[in-house]
Amino acid sequence: MVDLFQSELLMEAKDYLSHQNTAYLATTGSAGLRVSPVTIFLNDEMGIFLHCFGGDKLINIRENPEVCLLVVDDKWTLDPGLYEGVQVFGIVTEIMADTNEYEAIEIWCPYEHSPEMTLIELTPKKMVIVDYIDDQKRKRALEL
Repeated sequence: MVDLFQSELLMEAKDYLSHQNTAYLATTGSAGLRVSPVTIFLNDEMGIFLHCFGGDKLINIRENPEVCLLVVDDKWTLDPGLYEGVQVFGIVTEIMADTNEYEAIEIWCPYEHSPEMTLIELTPKKMVIVDYIDDQKRKRALEL
C-alpha cells in the first residue's frame, strides 16, 4: 500500500520523467553487462516505455528482464558529485507488434520510429530520486 508521502514522491517522479526523453538502460545477460542510451515515453498510468532494435540489449532483456533505467538532468555545474535524476529499477516486458496493447501504447509515443523497433514496457519496482534543495542533496527511495 502506498502512503501519502509515497504517493507524492511517485507523482514527483512521474512529473520529472514526463519531461525527459533520454535515459540509460542497464541490462545484463549472456550478451554481457550493457548500458544503452534509449528514448523513453510515459502513458498516463506511469507506464514507462521505450523502443529498441535487436542486439545485445534485447538479448539480455529476453534472458533477464530485471533492469535499471537512469534518467539525469543535464549538468548545471562541473562538480562531479552533483547530479539530479531518477533511477528506476524494475522488470521489462516486450510488447508484440500488431496487438491491441501495442496499438494502445503507441498512441502515447511522441516521436517517430522505425516500425522494426521492439516496444518495451518497464514496470517499476523501486525508484530512487536525487535532487538538491538549498544546495543540500536529497536521496529518496520509493518501493512500489
